[in-house]
Amino acid sequence: MRSYMAVTALLFALPFVSTASEFDWMTREFARQSGTQPLHIPFFGLARFVVAVAHPAGASDLKLAVFEHTNIGSDQFSHLADATVGIDWRPIVRVRQNTGDVSNIYVQPEGKHLRVLVASFAKDEVVFVQVRIRPEELMRFVDQQRRNQRGW
Repeated sequence: MRSYMAVTALLFALPFVSTASEFDWMTREFARQSGTQPLHIPFFGLARFVVAVAHPAGASDLKLAVFEHTNIGSDQFSHLADATVGIDWRPIVRVRQNTGDVSNIYVQPEGKHLRVLVASFAKDEVVFVQVRIRPEELMRFVDQQRRNQRGW
């Protein structure tokens, strides 16, 4: 009887158990391979909530991981970034500056949405930002910003 109740309680609790997201796995893997841990950013949960509710520029989800004092070079960063993002992400932009700074932008289609991941390296700091957007709303936002700059 006790085992029946335990199994029933476990099955009831399963929908409430949160599994780690792909982004969480990626940041943990980068932390493991680089030997650094992501910074805790106070009130970032509030920022994520605002994005989830307000959908600025078509965004509906926002994730961020910042690593300081990584002690890796730009070549190692590029290799680690490509290895940790996985094969489902397609690189669309890769920028490497003479200073050694590197920025990679990856995309992944998700129905009517597009997931965008920016991985950036500058000196000894690494930043991963992932956002889920509706491309048509983003383009509308960009067009509106252009019109506002031109004074239309």
